[in-house]
Amino acid sequence: MFLNYDALPEGSDIRVELDPAGAGVRITVPAGEPPRAALKQTAYDALGVGAVQSWALLLLALVVFMIGIRANRISGAALTWAWAFFAVFCAAIVLLVSWVRYGVMLDAIRLGRRQMTVIAATREQLLIETTGPFGASSVNLPANAVIKLHAQRHALRDQRAILRRVHVLLITVDNQALHFLPARDPRELRIVIAILRPFLS
Repeated sequence: MFLNYDALPEGSDIRVELDPAGAGVRITVPAGEPPRAALKQTAYDALGVGAVQSWALLLLALVVFMIGIRANRISGAALTWAWAFFAVFCAAIVLLVSWVRYGVMLDAIRLGRRQMTVIAATREQLLIETTGPFGASSVNLPANAVIKLHAQRHALRDQRAILRRVHVLLITVDNQALHFLPARDPRELRIVIAILRPFLS
């Protein structure tokens, strides 16, 4: 039986199949390209990150700007224009940093979307098969061996040995952390956790 979870974000391609008797669930995360909604959200996230990471440059620019105004005794209309150009300069710095971050984040998301994963869970067993740019692995665990499920940002190396800090599904088993679904939307990860938790609790 195919289930459509309304809580999944727009553009999500995750498919959930629940056993008619409720004995198990299978979650399929196919490989593909990121949807337009994911690209749009990434742009917003990059803008936020860019604004935060630009604060030191903006503070330094403000100090230099204030020193220049006092040294040159700028006032009146000239001061108004000076502040206007300074605001444009600050916006340009934020946009430049955001654009760089967007490129890095977009590359990671595209790689994550090419990672194919299938998760099958019952009250006795958890089976995970995954393959893609972040490597291939197969996990077969007793359901009661899973200590914790949570989503967080984590540094993973792709097949080109490039370290990427992405959101992942983190499964803790006997003090060992297993990472799956790299670079997926955190909302998708939370829904996957909510689906799996009743079978693994």
